[in-house]
Amino acid sequence: MPKVSVVIPVFNGEKTIARCIDSVVCQTLSDIEIIIVNDGSTDGTLNVLNETCDDRVRIITIPNSGQGMARNRGIEAATGEYLAFVDADDTIEKEMLDIMYTSAKKENADVVQCNLYDIYERGEKRIQLETADETVEIADKGAYTDTYITPCRHSYEVCNKLIKRSVIGDLRFKDTRKYFSEDLLFNLELISRIKRITFISTPLYNYYQNDTSHLHTGYEKRLAGLQLLFRDYIKTAQGEMRSAASYTAAMVLTYSAGACAESETARKMLAGDEFKGYIKNALKRKCKASHKIFLTAMHLAPLGVKIKLCKMYGGRWQT
Repeated sequence: MPKVSVVIPVFNGEKTIARCIDSVVCQTLSDIEIIIVNDGSTDGTLNVLNETCDDRVRIITIPNSGQGMARNRGIEAATGEYLAFVDADDTIEKEMLDIMYTSAKKENADVVQCNLYDIYERGEKRIQLETADETVEIADKGAYTDTYITPCRHSYEVCNKLIKRSVIGDLRFKDTRKYFSEDLLFNLELISRIKRITFISTPLYNYYQNDTSHLHTGYEKRLAGLQLLFRDYIKTAQGEMRSAASYTAAMVLTYSAGACAESETARKMLAGDEFKGYIKNALKRKCKASHKIFLTAMHLAPLGVKIKLCKMYGGRWQT
């Protein structure tokens, strides 16, 4: 059994996949397997993959199904003790898996999360997360969600995490074509399965930003997808997680609406009973003081002011 299985989904990634693979095969932790899932690419991606000369690499080709389904195929093929996910247009620092695996074993952690560099087209690098080096016991799932998930200390990505494969079990990513941010939904569902998580403040994952990525386009469609994500999750969430997820929903939807605050989708959401319910539930949680002030304003303000508040705070979701 390898120590880590690295799952790389790729669709039409001929320009970046070689760079990504190079960063994985050069890891200082050599006891890994690399599962590349070619998600029905129609460009030269498969030709690039076939040029890879490393016996730890396995290439699986499936009909185009979206990133979530491609990741699931990688999970099913994985045999490692831990799982890591790397996106085809990103890279990882050469010590990333070594540092994270060592921390996982030392701390007996189900999940290890590192920090990320956001890398922009002009070469600018920014550290994404404000996080400390710590290991957290997750006894109260709702309290953990309030303190770590909603403020994005436990980030919504999976690419900066090492996850014990036995903990993932039958958990799978939802269809990317239905939901925006299947990563966020996966993280919410993962919380119910983990008991211990280690945070590493050092940025070890290089997250490349570009104007054509799904994070920078289709803001109104993205907002609608997030509404559906929270609606479906909260229907089935158990115990404290239902209320805690309302706090997360209130914050994420408000910030996300900032990029399309004047749109019909955003207006309907901000005026709707579902969103009001999220805010009411959120205000019952142990919110950060700044969040409580913000959410109280969003609860009491008329629609025009809500739109202005969304615009003010929407920048977090445009990076």
